[in-house]
Amino acid sequence: MAHIDSVDTSRPLIEQLEDMYWLPFNMAPVHHYDLGLWHLSLSGELLPKTYGLDDYASYITPIDSEDSYPKFYGEEPLEDSESPYIWFEFHPIRTGCKVEVGLDEVWIVGSAAFDIRVFQVREPSKSGVFDLSDGNQLKQFIFKAHKDRLDRSLKSGHEDCFSAWNPDEIQEYEIKGRCWYELIDGSRALNWCFNLYTPLSDKHLLCVAYKPSEFWPPHHTPSKKALQVSKSPLWDFMDNLELSKMEEGSEVITGTLRRENDSSEEDECAWNAWSSEGW
Repeated sequence: MAHIDSVDTSRPLIEQLEDMYWLPFNMAPVHHYDLGLWHLSLSGELLPKTYGLDDYASYITPIDSEDSYPKFYGEEPLEDSESPYIWFEFHPIRTGCKVEVGLDEVWIVGSAAFDIRVFQVREPSKSGVFDLSDGNQLKQFIFKAHKDRLDRSLKSGHEDCFSAWNPDEIQEYEIKGRCWYELIDGSRALNWCFNLYTPLSDKHLLCVAYKPSEFWPPHHTPSKKALQVSKSPLWDFMDNLELSKMEEGSEVITGTLRRENDSSEEDECAWNAWSSEGW
């Protein structure tokens, strides 16, 4: 476990850490999804189901079928075909983060939540995008999507919200041979959000939105070092995310699989009770 000898209570804990501890994603259940064109697997304990939210993607959800996408755009009902894109989301994942202080205390740093979504761009005339596999068009698309959301938030009186000012702020990372594009936004009074995008086709994107919660106080601007430490769970999660193209005629066993090195007797059962058709 990450360790610190003492804490200066006048400064945010995250600013004093070189590292922190969380539930390692290589020890958690692995969730296997058949997306039609792609096989996606990711690790982590699922968040408890929230009352009234039952539209998370099932373990078999083809991305090229519009029926896979709930009939809403952002948070607005989708009653026609005017929206530039549509999306569905997987069940979110969260892990707690903590640090050992002194000889016998454990302090909670916060929690790390992951929202995973697939976006589908609709007609190019509505989105202005013709090919998401082109890095420049992809950056323009995600920049505009986040800017539109920011504009709606500001008009609603949420003045603490922020996002990138221009596409040049979007960072590029190569993770396991795949290019990911990061755009940071969020609320200065609540949580920052680190959004990573990668193209699945010329009109589909996979997004991993990472939200470190309570890592620093409201309206605090974290140092470069604190930001680096806070993203440790993100890189661990991404290191255990697998995305592979489905060969024609191939099938993938879907659902939640426990890793062999899990120790509890309950986890020795390879598959849990969830159906591959839903929750």
